[in-house]
Amino acid sequence: MPLLDENLIAQLAKQKVVTETFRRLPPEKKNLIYQTAVRLFGRYGYDGLPIDRLCREAGISKGSFFQYFPSKTHLLEFVILVFDDFFGKWIADVKRQEKAVLARDRLLHLYHAVVLNAKLFPAEKIFYLFATHAVEHAGVEIEGIDIERHVHEHVQQIIERGEETGEIRRDVKPELTGYLVAIIFGALVTREYAGKRISSRPSGEYLISVLFDGIKA
Repeated sequence: MPLLDENLIAQLAKQKVVTETFRRLPPEKKNLIYQTAVRLFGRYGYDGLPIDRLCREAGISKGSFFQYFPSKTHLLEFVILVFDDFFGKWIADVKRQEKAVLARDRLLHLYHAVVLNAKLFPAEKIFYLFATHAVEHAGVEIEGIDIERHVHEHVQQIIERGEETGEIRRDVKPELTGYLVAIIFGALVTREYAGKRISSRPSGEYLISVLFDGIKA
């Protein structure tokens, strides 16, 4: 994974998610702390990760930790915001590379990019599951962050365009269709990232095909 976006780090420092001391660290050290937190939060969750362990595996002292982050909650917020920024840019890149015109083919392109050929390391996939499904159970309040929205918004755009061109039936509101399709996509992503793969690789393609048999014009 490339080094962290320094402009984003500066913005987070202004928001007091991280300190100015952290912002001034060498890029490689900031990246190491981030990657370590991604791996450990994904593995142990919020409550199960002691700061001491994070410090030991990131190669920093506990005193240094509190010079970088006001609290463990701030660390989690930092990691989720950086991951969200990366994920959003990745989905934007997927959209730019899209050549298909039909909604069915655009959904297949998104499926291949996000589910089958995800540009995420195993630890990042596990963190994605934690950040999208488990954070709310940890008793941590981090408002306004929904990593899944990047995929859901693109699915909604595809469905709305398909309805406009007549590829998708018009007797159902596109918002509802997009919501249901996004749920299916979310389930596919979750199963893949959790290592619970469907028995054959084309299963997702079959699912999209069956889906379109029901929502086509």
